[in-house]
Amino acid sequence: MEWLERSAKIQSPGVLRAGGPGKSLRYWQGRTAEIAQIQQWLTDENTFLIGIEGIGGTGKSMLATKIYDEIAGFPKQFWADVSNGASFSDLARQVLTEFGFPVPEQEAQLVEALVRCLRSGQFLLIIDNLESLLQPDRLWGSLFYGDFFQAWVEYGGNSKVLVTTRERPELKGFEWLPLKGLQVDEGVALLTVLGIRGDLTQFVELVDGHPLLLRLVADLLKEEYSQDPDLRRLADLGLGNLQQLLTDSQVVGIHRRENVGMVLVLDASFNRLNELQKALLLNISVYRGAVDSAAAVAMLPGSSAAEIEGELRNLVKRSLLVEKLNGKRRFEFQPVVLEYVRYQAGDQTEVHQRAINYYLLNLKQKPWQTKEDIKKYLEVFHHWYQLENYDSAFDILWACNDFLILRGYYTIQVDLYGQLIAAWKKKAERNNLNHAAAFTSLGNAFHSLGQYQQTIKWHEKSLHIKIEIGDHKGQATSLGNLGNAYDSLGQYPKAIDYYQKSLEIFQKTGDRSAEGTSLNNLGIAYRGLRQYPQAIDFFQKSLKIFEEIGECRGEGNSLTGLGNIYYVLGQYQQAIEYYQQSVEIFKKIGDRSGEGNSLGNLGNVYRSLDNYERAFDYYQQSLQIQRKIGNLRGQANAWFNLGLTLEKVYRESDALGAYRNARERFQEMGLNAELLLCNNTIERLSQPKTPVVSRRGFWAWLRRLWRWVRAWFRR
Repeated sequence: MEWLERSAKIQSPGVLRAGGPGKSLRYWQGRTAEIAQIQQWLTDENTFLIGIEGIGGTGKSMLATKIYDEIAGFPKQFWADVSNGASFSDLARQVLTEFGFPVPEQEAQLVEALVRCLRSGQFLLIIDNLESLLQPDRLWGSLFYGDFFQAWVEYGGNSKVLVTTRERPELKGFEWLPLKGLQVDEGVALLTVLGIRGDLTQFVELVDGHPLLLRLVADLLKEEYSQDPDLRRLADLGLGNLQQLLTDSQVVGIHRRENVGMVLVLDASFNRLNELQKALLLNISVYRGAVDSAAAVAMLPGSSAAEIEGELRNLVKRSLLVEKLNGKRRFEFQPVVLEYVRYQAGDQTEVHQRAINYYLLNLKQKPWQTKEDIKKYLEVFHHWYQLENYDSAFDILWACNDFLILRGYYTIQVDLYGQLIAAWKKKAERNNLNHAAAFTSLGNAFHSLGQYQQTIKWHEKSLHIKIEIGDHKGQATSLGNLGNAYDSLGQYPKAIDYYQKSLEIFQKTGDRSAEGTSLNNLGIAYRGLRQYPQAIDFFQKSLKIFEEIGECRGEGNSLTGLGNIYYVLGQYQQAIEYYQQSVEIFKKIGDRSGEGNSLGNLGNVYRSLDNYERAFDYYQQSLQIQRKIGNLRGQANAWFNLGLTLEKVYRESDALGAYRNARERFQEMGLNAELLLCNNTIERLSQPKTPVVSRRGFWAWLRRLWRWVRAWFRR
C-alpha cells in the first residue's frame, strides 16, 4: 500500500486546468453537515481561507464542485485544478483576466494584483489538488503561492478562497474541514441509486462510507454481473474475504481500512480487464492530465483510434477513468486510480519515450503567442526529466527560453531550471555548459522578479562553473550579469568593478558587440554616481563600436544614454538631437518599446523648454505606442507627464483626468511611491485656488496666459 499512503510527488509546472470543475453530480448523496459548515464559513466576514482535507477518493473535489455549482452569493467564480503543478503566474493571470482586472507586466506584482482583485468584490476562487504544489516537507514547491495565501489571510475581503488537498500546507489562517466517508444512510442511498443489491448497510459500514470505493465496487458488479449486481457476487470476483481482511486488528486504524479496501478492489477491477484495457491504462498513465484518443493511440500504435476510444469509454464505466466533454472528448484518471496504475506499471522508460515522440511530432511551431502554444514543449521536458535525461530536458526548455522571457514567465524558469540544477547536483554530474546556462537563466529570472540577492547567488555559481571549464566569454557574461544586479541595488562602485572585468575579457576575445554592451553598462553606472563626464565617455565609446559593427539596437541604447546625460545637465538641444536619432533607429528596427521611451524623453525636454505644444505631441505619440505594446509603466509615465504639461497651459480639469489615468495604472502595478505622488498631485490640484492680487503675481499670470494663447493658435 506504499503507493497509496505516500505523499503525492510535486509536479513540474504544466498548463493550468481552469474554467470549471467538469465533474458530474449525477449520483450526489448527502454531505448535508459538511455543506452547512462550509456555507457558514462562506458567510463569515472573518473567514478568508477554507480547506477541505482528506485522503484520496473521499470526494474532496466533488464537494468543492457542489459548492461551486450550487452555492449562491458569488457573482463571479473561478475553478483552478493545479494537479499538474501549475505555476502561480498562470493562476493569477487567468483569474485576473476572468474577473475583468488588468494583468500587471511584472510577475512579482501578481500576488498584490490578485489580492487587490479579490478584495474589490465578492468572488469565489477554488483551488483543487493543492497537495501537488507541496514538497515532502509541506513547504511550497513553486514561487509566490505561499506569499499569496499569507497576504490573503492578512488583508482578506468579501471574497473566499477554498482549497482541496490531501495534505495541509505549513500555513496558518485556514478553516479546515477534515472530510471522511459518507454516513451509512448516505452510502446506502448511493449504492441503491447505482442499482446494487444485498446487505448495503453492512458493506457501507465495512468500508467506512468511502465514496470512490463504493463507486468502484458498484461499477465492477454492474460490468461483470449486469443482471444481478448483488454484493454476494463479490466472492466470485475474488473479494470473498474482504470483510475478514478489513476487520482484522492489524488493518483497523486511521485510513488503514479504506486504503486496504481500495487496494483490494482496484486489484479485482484491474484483474478483470482484458489485455488491451490493461495495456491502455498502464501506458496512458505516463501522461499528465486529460488525454484524447490520439494521444492514447500513440501509446499503442497497433490499435485503431475507434478501438482505443471504445476501450477508454469502457474504462469510464468501471470508474477507472473519468470522461470529460469540453468541445473534445478527453479522458483522465481519478487521482487514486492513477497512483495505483503507475505503481502497477513499474518501469515506464519505454512509455515515457513514446510520449516524447508523440509530443515532438505535434509541437506548435513559432511564432508563439500564449503559454498554451508551448504546452507540448513543457510536456517533453517533464518526460525527459522523469527519464533522468537532464541534458535533453535542458535542450527542450532552452528552445522556449526567449519566449518565457518575452512573455514574463519568470517563475516557470525558476521552477524548471531549479529542478534541473537540483537533479544535476544529486547525481553529482560534472559541470558543463548546460549547468552554467541553467545557473545564468535562473539568475536572470530572479533579476526580472526583483530578487537581487538570489540573482547574485546564481550568477556567482554560473561564474564559478565557467571558470572551471575555461569558458572565457561565459565568464565575461556572468561578470556583466553580476554588474547588472549590483547596479539595480544602487551599489554602483561594485557594479563598475564587475563591468570593467567583463569589458577586459570581451576586449581580449574580440567580441565587439559584447564590448559595446559593457561600455554602455559602465555609462549607466557612472550616471548613477552622477559622474557625467565619465558616463558620456563610455556612452560615446559604445556608440562608436555599435556604429562600426552595424548593431542598431545597441546604437539606439547608447544614443538614449547620451540624451539622458545631456538632459540632466540642462543641455537640452544636444539631448534632443540624441533622442531624435534614437527614435529613428528604434523605428527602423521595429523596437516599439525603445521608440516609445525615446518619444517620452523628447517630451520631457520640450516641457523643460516650456514648449508645451511639442511636449504634448511627443507624450501623445509615446502613449499611443505604449498602449499598443501593453506597457503599463510606459502608459502611466506618459499620462503623468501629460498631466504636468496640461497644468502648464491651465487645462487643469484635463490634467486631473491624466493624473487619474496615471494613478490607475500605477495602482495596477502596485508601485506605491508613484501612486503616492499621483495622489498628492491630484489632491493639490483639487484644492480651491486663491486669487493672485500682487503686481508680481499678476505679470507672471499674464505671461503664462500669453504662452497658452500662443500655444493654442499653433495647434
